[in-house]
Amino acid sequence: MSKTIIWAETDAKGFESECLFNEDSRCYEVMVCASGRRLCQSEHFTAQTDPMQGLTEADRLKSVQIAERLTAEIERELGDR
Repeated sequence: MSKTIIWAETDAKGFESECLFNEDSRCYEVMVCASGRRLCQSEHFTAQTDPMQGLTEADRLKSVQIAERLTAEIERELGDR
């Protein structure tokens, strides 16, 4: 299954986040990934409309909130090592 990047960013600490659309005609699945030094986490959700036409404001906000949460979880986990 092909994936299209909707947005991607790297914060000042070097943690990377990206939002991808799984190009599947059966549903509008969006995957949000966050990674940093040896760790990566991801979470999926179903978008309200076709992400190739642009995320709705609610879906964009949800993707950013998921990315922030995943990045914070990775940062906490790395701090424990």
